[in-house]
Formats: sequence, C-alpha cells, structure tokens
Amino acid sequence: MAHQAYSIPWQTLVDNLKYKHCNPRDAGVTNLNLRKGNPSSQGKQFQYFTRGFARALSKYSTIERKKYNPQPQAPQLDEPIISDTAVKRMARTILRYKSDPAISSALGVDLNTVLPPHERDVRWFIQGSGLYEGDMNLVISECCELTKAMLMYGEMDALFRICKHPDVYLQKYWDDRWYANSYGYGLRRLVDAALRAYIFFNVIFLMPELYDSPTREAFIEKEVKAGRTKLRKADFDYRLTAAYQHVVLWNTGVPFGLPRHDVHTHPHREFFGIPRGMFVFEWGDCSEKHWKKERIGTKRLENLTKKEFNNVYVASNADIAVVDGLLRRKGLPTELILQVLEAAEYVPVGRTHIRDDPLHKVNAKELKKYLNYCWLLLIRFDMICKESGSWLDWETLVTEALYTLFNLSGLRSKLKEVPPNDEDFRHRNSKRVFII
Repeated sequence: MAHQAYSIPWQTLVDNLKYKHCNPRDAGVTNLNLRKGNPSSQGKQFQYFTRGFARALSKYSTIERKKYNPQPQAPQLDEPIISDTAVKRMARTILRYKSDPAISSALGVDLNTVLPPHERDVRWFIQGSGLYEGDMNLVISECCELTKAMLMYGEMDALFRICKHPDVYLQKYWDDRWYANSYGYGLRRLVDAALRAYIFFNVIFLMPELYDSPTREAFIEKEVKAGRTKLRKADFDYRLTAAYQHVVLWNTGVPFGLPRHDVHTHPHREFFGIPRGMFVFEWGDCSEKHWKKERIGTKRLENLTKKEFNNVYVASNADIAVVDGLLRRKGLPTELILQVLEAAEYVPVGRTHIRDDPLHKVNAKELKKYLNYCWLLLIRFDMICKESGSWLDWETLVTEALYTLFNLSGLRSKLKEVPPNDEDFRHRNSKRVFII
C-alpha cells in the first residue's frame, strides 16, 4: 500500500500514467508518460490529486504541531536557543557543511567549535535573513544550512521561537535567487528533494510490474498475448525512467565548486548509498541543462557518474554478510574478520541492503522509513511556514513536481500570474494550473 493511501489519492494519479520504454516521440527517453484520454477530464483528476495531497499535508501538519510548545515566545537577542544537546545531535551534519573536505566524525569535538555561541542565538538568524539585496555571503548560507539541519533533526521548538522574532525573515532562505551571485541552494532544495522522492516512490509502488519479478513476468505474458508489447523483461524497470534518475541526481548531487551547500542531500545520500560527489551540479540554478545533455532516461544511472567513480565498487549492507561468510569459511575468527574489514576500509554505504534497487523486497523496511522521513520533512516545513505567519502553496509545488518528474505533454495547463503577497513564503509571481 502506498504511504498515506487513505488520505492521498495515489491511484488517481497512477491511473493517468503509463510506462513507455525508449519513447520515440521523446528522443528515446524511458519514463512514465501521460495516458491518452480526455484532457479536460485528466486535468480534473490531476487537480483532485494535488488538492488531496495539500489537504492531507495540512491536516497532518496540524496534528504534528500539537506535539510542541503551543505558545512559543520570541527569544531575547543574547539568549541561546540551540542547546548543547541539539548541537551534539547535529554535530556531524554541521561539521560537514562547515568543513571542506568534510569531517566524518564529531566524536571528541568541542561543541563550541562545532557551533560557536554567537551562532546559537537569534542575532545570527537576524543577520542572515535581513531585508536587503546583494551577494550571498557566508552568514546567509550558514544560517540556511543550519536551518536545514534543524528541520532534519526535528529541533522544532527552537525553530518556532526563531520564527516568532519580528526581525527574522526565513523566507529569505527559500531560494538562492534572492541574491546577486545566486548560489545559495536554499530551503527550496530541502523541500523539492523530499517532495519529488516521496511522489516518485509512492507512484512506482503501485506499478509492481516495474520492480517485482513475478508480477513483471505475468504482466509481460499478458501484454504479449494481447499484442500490446514486444519488450523484454529487462525493459520493464523503474530504474530506467528519467523520473527515477532525476530523483537520485537531484537529491544526492552536490553543486559544482560548492560542496558546502548540500545539507539537504545528506539523508538521501544516506538512503541511496551515494558517496558525496558521485553526481555533480553544473553552475547555475539547476543542472537540468546538464542532465538533458546527458539524456537521463536514455541510459542506466551508473553511466551518469563522474569519471573518477567509474569502476569504483561501493559496498552495500548485503555485501558485508557475504564477505563475512567468505572469511569465516577460511577459518578466521570474528575479531580478525572485523580487523580485516577495517583495514580494507570495507564500509557499507547507504541504508538499503540491495544498494542499486531501492524497491527490492529486502529493502521494504528501509524504504518505508525513508518515505516516512520525507513526509515528516514536508510537515515540519509546513509548520515553520505557518509559525512565521506565512503559507506555502503546496498544490503548486506538487504540480511542479509532477511536471518535473513525468512526461505530461498533452496535459493542458497554463502559467497563471499571481499578485504579490507578503504572506506567501515562496513569493512567487506565477504558478502552473491545470485547465479543466
């Protein structure tokens, strides 16, 4: 069953999508495409899905908010609002974005070195979110990365208090385009990454012929008999889709030349088992230009890695058990096996047991945790929007995610101009809407 299946109409969305392998009408790209149908009717169904998603998110955001202080007070200027306990929990993540190259361990590090006292009070956030234009500077970028980390670790009471301060404008962290040199990689990245992964895997989960061998065989046999396909078993694979490859590239890639602005990639790289730097953004707002040049959806994901990662084997959790068994058959005791693995730096990367196939049945437990976490990130972000006196148009974000992931050419939509609204967290000037 898809996540939040009782609240979000996933099946309505899936019923309007069809897997196409090497689509000749899309330069040979494999992806989920819009099914043929009545454009007006499909517009209504897509609108039904986006509104259902937004309602479910708002509902669970309200429920989640009850777990925290109902009346947070704005902090005094010199009052520490991030505790030692919180810094200790976030230490490894903080050190990763403060250090280049990244520090892999936070054990034994002075907490004041990890996050100095002046970066724990509200003045740091005021300085980093002031109402001014100009270049993206270190204070702004580090405030943005710290906010991402606090969202990821659930430091919500502290964030709620920050939101209450009248001189803090978290909206300034939303998008790097606020600034002249435009490389901030703002909170938008955290939201987009979680949203796209959450939508993609829930959709694919309802298409078992693309990941489950018995279902795939039965499906192909049925399609061949009906004369609807001549594809082989290997051609029915969700990992060939441009949507899957986009999720992995977008969620785990680091900005070219800017490795310190990637806190939002940490949980996704941990899940997929993607080392830092395996995929790299080009300069600019988005590496879509690079991916289109490389034609995602026309080759396997491993063919899109950086050259220095070619032929580099990345171990998974399942590999450790295999190596352990081989060494035991050689007669080695457990203590010596652990020493051999440590000396060989044979450390598994990622949470999944089958690293290159997240939807494999042995990964089901970890995938469920991952989707729960993505959903929770969206809820947490919705809560801080509301706490800051703003709102985020989730219908529009979901619509944009659908167009980004899938080939929806033929679905009638338009860009609608929207008047300026200071309460809109995103400060958009236009949004895509379905024509029904």
